[in-house]
This record gives sequence, structure tokens and C-alpha cells, in this order.
Amino acid sequence: MLRPSLRQPPGSLPRLAAVLVVMPMLCVIANICGWYGGSIVCQHTNFISSDSKSYFYALKKFMDWKDVADGLLKAEVFGFVTVLVCCYIGLSAHGGPHEIGNSVTRAVVISLIFILVLDYFVTKALF
Repeated sequence: MLRPSLRQPPGSLPRLAAVLVVMPMLCVIANICGWYGGSIVCQHTNFISSDSKSYFYALKKFMDWKDVADGLLKAEVFGFVTVLVCCYIGLSAHGGPHEIGNSVTRAVVISLIFILVLDYFVTKALF
């Protein structure tokens, strides 16, 4: 016998909640990897000729914590829109593997277009 939760049709609410929880963590991890990656590139590239100390000094001097917060907000908005678009298109797909492939392609393209448009408006609202 199926559990009661498996008898219900799939919805997008758990996926949306998961993205809203995980997206800030992924954004922080990506920021930290980018900062340390920039430090490694500065240290090991001859034409930049900078060390890690000066890289992190410049990073602290020119980057404000508002920039990090704005990035976290943008990640939340983009994740929210991506989940809504992909769940709507994915859960309404019917047919065989060919139709599912077309739905995935359509979901990716529409999500990218929404992200490009929203990036403009969110940036205008933040600055």
C-alpha cells in the first residue's frame, strides 16, 4: 500500500522551499571559491604579479558587504523564478522522451530569458 504522501500529485512547493533554503548557501560557497580562485590566479600569473595579501587587501577595500547581500538577494530571486518556470513546464509535460526533451529545452531557454530580464530590474531596484 502506498503511503499517503505518495498518492498526492507532485507539486512545486517542496522544490521551491528547497531552492530558497539552499541557494544562499550555494551563493556563499561560490563567492568564497571565487575569492580564493582570484587569489591563486594573481599569485601564479606572471603578468599580474601580485601576491595574495595585496589581492585580499584590494578585495576588502573595494568590496562592500552590501555587494554580497545584493548577490544573495539576486540568487534568491533567480532561483525562485527558475523553480517556478521549470516546475510549471516540467510538470505539464506529456508524451514520451522526445516531448520531455523539448520541455527541458524550453524550460532552460525561458528560465535564462527571465533571469536576463530580472537581472536588469533587480539591479535597477538595488542601485
